[in-house]
Amino acid sequence: MKRDLDAVVARPPAALSLAAAPVLACAIAVVAILALHWRTAASIVAIWIRSETFAHGFVVVPICLWFAWRKRAELAATPASPWWPGLALVAGFGAAWLIATAADVQGPKQFALAFMLQAAIVTIVGLRVARVAAFPLAFLLFAVPFGDFLVPTLIDWTADFTVGALRLSGVPVYREANHFIIPSGWWSVVEACSGVRYIIASLMVGTMFAAIAYRSPRRRAWFVLASILVPVVANWLRAYMIVMLGHLSDNRLAVGIDHVIYGWVFFGVVMVVLFWVGSRWQEFPPDEAKGLPAAAAAPLPLAATAAGSRSAKLWVAAVAAIAAATLWLPVEAMMGRDRLAPRPLLPAVDAAAGWVASPRPVANWRPLYEGAAAEFRQAYRNGADEVGLQISYYRNQVKGAELVTSSNLLTPRESWVWKQIESGKEQVAWQGSDVTVDRAELRGATMSLEVWSLYRVHGRLTSNPYYAKALLAWSRLTGQGDDAALIVLYTPLRGSGEAARASLRSFAQAMAAPIDRALGAAESSGRASAGAPDRRP
Repeated sequence: MKRDLDAVVARPPAALSLAAAPVLACAIAVVAILALHWRTAASIVAIWIRSETFAHGFVVVPICLWFAWRKRAELAATPASPWWPGLALVAGFGAAWLIATAADVQGPKQFALAFMLQAAIVTIVGLRVARVAAFPLAFLLFAVPFGDFLVPTLIDWTADFTVGALRLSGVPVYREANHFIIPSGWWSVVEACSGVRYIIASLMVGTMFAAIAYRSPRRRAWFVLASILVPVVANWLRAYMIVMLGHLSDNRLAVGIDHVIYGWVFFGVVMVVLFWVGSRWQEFPPDEAKGLPAAAAAPLPLAATAAGSRSAKLWVAAVAAIAAATLWLPVEAMMGRDRLAPRPLLPAVDAAAGWVASPRPVANWRPLYEGAAAEFRQAYRNGADEVGLQISYYRNQVKGAELVTSSNLLTPRESWVWKQIESGKEQVAWQGSDVTVDRAELRGATMSLEVWSLYRVHGRLTSNPYYAKALLAWSRLTGQGDDAALIVLYTPLRGSGEAARASLRSFAQAMAAPIDRALGAAESSGRASAGAPDRRP
């Protein structure tokens, strides 16, 4: 019996090695596609470098290769043959990349590149090999920085739990937005407290553990779900314990660097417990359950995939995949010409219907929108009513100078000068049509503001940032440029707020036409005029 086992284990190394042609064809296609889309690839690496949250991206590709190496016996025994319909997927994900580029949304553009790489590999080696390598291919998506959009929601959840738990513990709390005050001091739930780092780290490691420890798709799915939910709840408990520790120690503990240390230690303990519990249901491959090495269960024949005409087909598929990934680059280059449009000229908004311009500002507040090509800011009065108007006009939009982005806010989340207390939607009449605007209540040290805001993209108004991005994408794809503007109306908030809302409604009805005229003039300015283009980066 031992002689038979030794014969099975001692398979010739060639029987377990990957054929050279599929590996080289895939490698060349991947390198070529990354080179063609080097700006997108570079943006991914730049985020790995500057963000501790996504530093794990550097190890994703080695982990993918390691998982593929664990499957080397099956991969060597599976014939590689091109799957030609995959070219449509490569081109389709290239189209998605183009649309995301036109809308200037970084995350979808980076995911589209990752999907292009996956589709190119599947095209070259075929569906049979792709099924064997499904997990390494899917794991590649962890290389894409993803999850920042969850931060505001996670901050709100953490603040809700922390404040609720403090009150249940008998600690009086006064809360404004995500800032709260207790008898021993004040606290803020900021981005670092959101727990997004814990969740991303837990999800990645939990996915690896599930792939190694379980065979059942159901068990894998349950463990991955636990890897998401457990760190969320753990972060709530961590935030509550940090505040309580500071409160009970009269702010001698958990208020400096030890705040961070306690958090990571607690997270580490929670993760150890999670994986220990998960290991209780660990499943072994059938052969390991019998005490045999997994690779020794059944000798796998060597697949002759790299010989003759089959090898030639792989190289043809690699070239075709590269060509499909190149398909939309000329269109993207044509769109880039719009970024050389001259700087817009935004005229003043004329007063109308009893409203007059006032030299005295309504408040010492302004929205945190960076990189506008032109701005207009003015206070108006009509009897006792006073309204502030700010227009931020964008053209030649690039990273750091774009209208719709997560960094553009009415007020910084961590600010104690102006705090956003409430938010919602409001209907307002604008040029004969009902328009939905975003409304927010901002509270400062001496006054509160009712703030309404909306976007305008080539004459279309919306308060939905996703729709605004879609309008921008369509505008750029159709050669109309990327002109867009933020319109903000604000007024002092007193009493119930109905008087402030009535004042803003009156202003919007009276001033919609002058605002539209000013924005129309800005849109046509520069493009039809002579002069050197503004080549700002």
